Amino acid sequence: MDIQKSLLELEESARRIADGLSAIHIMILGMDGMDSQYTGALYAIWEYLSSAEQAFQICLNTCLEQV
Repeated sequence: MDIQKSLLELEESARRIADGLSAIHIMILGMDGMDSQYTGALYAIWEYLSSAEQAFQICLNTCLEQV
């Protein structure tokens, strides 16, 4: 398997991660509307994972540009 194909597969995996983060964000909005005590905790997880996903996307895009 060549590097470009591997990077494109990573890009698809990153898209699925981003979709999951979107689903978590929607749950946060719903929990916030219900004044759930767990909203802040789920938000903290979402924020941490969202930051990691953004950093991953930057690195992946840099790699794809080099190929």
